[in-house]
Amino acid sequence: MPEAVTVECGFCHKHFRCPPEVQARSVRCPYCKTIVKIPGVSEEGRQAIEAMNDIIAAEKADRDRVPMSVRHRVAPPPRGIRSRTAALVWAGVLGAVLIACGIGVYVRYGRSQAAEYGEKGAKKAPVIASKAGTASAPAVATPGAPAAATPGTPGVPTAAGPGGAKAAAPAPPPEPMEPITLKVDRFLGGFKDETITYVVGHVKNNTAGPLKVIKVKLGIADKEDKDLGEATQTILNLPAGASAPLVAEWPHAEGVIGKRWFPNYDTNSQGVPDLPAVTCDDVVAVCDPNTASTTGKIKVRVTNQGVTPLPQVQFYAILISAEGKIAGIAKATVDVQLPPKKPVDVSFPWTNCSGHLVHDVEVWAQAGM
Repeated sequence: MPEAVTVECGFCHKHFRCPPEVQARSVRCPYCKTIVKIPGVSEEGRQAIEAMNDIIAAEKADRDRVPMSVRHRVAPPPRGIRSRTAALVWAGVLGAVLIACGIGVYVRYGRSQAAEYGEKGAKKAPVIASKAGTASAPAVATPGAPAAATPGTPGVPTAAGPGGAKAAAPAPPPEPMEPITLKVDRFLGGFKDETITYVVGHVKNNTAGPLKVIKVKLGIADKEDKDLGEATQTILNLPAGASAPLVAEWPHAEGVIGKRWFPNYDTNSQGVPDLPAVTCDDVVAVCDPNTASTTGKIKVRVTNQGVTPLPQVQFYAILISAEGKIAGIAKATVDVQLPPKKPVDVSFPWTNCSGHLVHDVEVWAQAGM
């Protein structure tokens, strides 16, 4: 049985197979639809067709042996400047930058040297302002000539007179720092049937030694600066650089509301006894388990630093929220026997502050007056 004939299209050069009965006839290429005339096959032609078929089959076998990933791999495009115009633009920009840098260096250094040495290269003498305000060059010493007398040398009078040069004025001394810093954060009212308000903040000792007595006085006024009263607190034995809670009490009539404060203090208060210091350790705020409660308890360990027992201790405390703001205060006087140098655990309550607001507490303790 005669074999199929492999034909090459003369237009698209693709190969396709035809049945043997179409020899010496015209067929249409299945790819480009061009009419291709198929000549009759002689014995030599048949051998050539078989040889061509063998070559095509060998090429296909070689191609099939190459992995698909390698066969379809695309080489990366070459890198570099893709546009000659862009390269010229960048070269022009770089050249302009270099020229500008050169001009700047010349302006900075070339002119200063030219001004210093002059046109002919000789170094100019520095210009000195004379007493009359005109510019003059210093005299150049010549061989054999006596040296010119200059002010400031022995025997030569100066602008200050024959007694010598005028001394420079001493620098003014720095202004002294205030010995006390009063920082007021807020008013806290609602105590004792709305007739007690506390001015709350901190008091800091800025001196290099302890202050035995600090009497804080804060004038209270309304929004029109009308005087309403005064809040006071006495702090005993404040160490150098330390700060104490400010819980200054302001008693007033019912319905009175303060809007402004005017701080003042006195470190030489008369009539205050010399009392020993009391230190605080292990301060703990104990909240009421009832979430709606506005009461709690503060536990603290106090130590009498004096040499005689103390029958009474005054406490000033501020309650701090999780945001670091003052949420409430506590003020209490506790009757307790404090022996010298022996720590004693003491507790006192707070009111008018919800327990869920209390994150920390600061306490100041001192001997009762």
